[in-house]
Amino acid sequence: MIYVHNKQVAVIGLGRSGLAAARLLSVRGAQVVVIDEKTPEKLGAWIDKAKELPLKLSLGQMDLAAILNSDLVVTSPGVPFDHPALESAREKGIAVIGELELAYGYCPSPVVAITGTNGKTTTTALTAAMIQAGGKKALACGNIGRAFAEAVFELTAEDWAVLEVSSFQLETIETFRPNVAAVLNVTPDHLDRHGSMQAYVEMKSRIFENQTPEDAAALNLRDKYTPIFSGLLKSRLHLFGLADGAKDLGKPGCYVVGDRLELLGRKLLRTTDLRIPGPHNLENACAAAILASLAGVPDAAIAKALAEFPGVEHRLERAGEVEGVTFINDSKGTNVDSVVKALESFPRPIVLILGGRDKAGDFRALIPLVREKVTRVMAFGECKAKVVQQLSTAATVVEAQSLEEVVNGAFVSSEKGGTVLFSPGCASFDMFQNYEDRGRQFKALVMKLAQSKKGAPTKA
Repeated sequence: MIYVHNKQVAVIGLGRSGLAAARLLSVRGAQVVVIDEKTPEKLGAWIDKAKELPLKLSLGQMDLAAILNSDLVVTSPGVPFDHPALESAREKGIAVIGELELAYGYCPSPVVAITGTNGKTTTTALTAAMIQAGGKKALACGNIGRAFAEAVFELTAEDWAVLEVSSFQLETIETFRPNVAAVLNVTPDHLDRHGSMQAYVEMKSRIFENQTPEDAAALNLRDKYTPIFSGLLKSRLHLFGLADGAKDLGKPGCYVVGDRLELLGRKLLRTTDLRIPGPHNLENACAAAILASLAGVPDAAIAKALAEFPGVEHRLERAGEVEGVTFINDSKGTNVDSVVKALESFPRPIVLILGGRDKAGDFRALIPLVREKVTRVMAFGECKAKVVQQLSTAATVVEAQSLEEVVNGAFVSSEKGGTVLFSPGCASFDMFQNYEDRGRQFKALVMKLAQSKKGAPTKA
């Protein structure tokens, strides 16, 4: 536990995690100042929420004086680890931690933590559903839904915190030690921030950093970085994923063997019993199953949750159908590998919507699947010119200025019985608050289009 009573604490970033950290600190008796470089006009409703708490606000600039007069700095994930203001604080000997580390210090419950490039949200939500099905309270939080610092108020020693953890959050951990942890997969992402794949992989490996032999880890059987991670482990290793029919897998875990999922050598259910589409979701299902099993959930509860789980908002979510064209909201697809997985989940013909703020991704990796399945690419946002440059040899690429123009253009270009796949492969911050905002605006535009055609969308 971090002792903050009567101490001056600077919270950097007035957003979901920053506000949750500020509330937790205030309850624990700290004198809190929240600092954000954004102006009040850009922060909107966050300011109203902050004013409900006993804290000071310093907005519109990085208030270095307030930071250097603090006993502790708590930073939001969106603030780079090497920000000059944070470096100045460290040089003065002021501890700089993230909201994840802060919340962990006050968390009374055991923790399951899940990271990886893709599949985190689905696996986190699914693991929490399995624990709930087993009769325990579980809160999915962290980089999904509510912030960890908000969830700790609702947790007891009998519950489970199931955390989606990003590489940004892992930058600032010190003592964070999940009882059960997983890296789902690692493919290029956030290279604009981390600088190299080596740095990105090293950041992901920090989820295991403080584990001991009493803890458990789960890794993807088929991921190329699994040998690196397994060599760093002090905890008990379990594997998950697609076994290609192999019988002797060497390590305990959960695998797809033929047409069924097997958990620790026991049949769990058939792959056709799952509601969530795509081969990548078979891996997510296996990951969640072994994590839940390690948390003490019986097989029957795991199987029940798997068969009933409908998926999560903004991840291969059916947004509606208009005149025989199905619209899929995959706004959570913020990197190129996630677009690959989305394309693998649907047959031709697909109109693919790409674009947003570039994260140093390479869209050329999509070329084989685009040639095989995509009839047209709609490009929008800051990196639309890059999409045109890298994919125009594989399909017709059309640029659009707004999301509404994208949706309408994709519909006009679609064939009856086809799919419009909104899987941007980029960050959302060029035009939207976050990927949730982007996905909800997309769904609203699909509804508007459907109404203009005098037919309501057919919901899943």
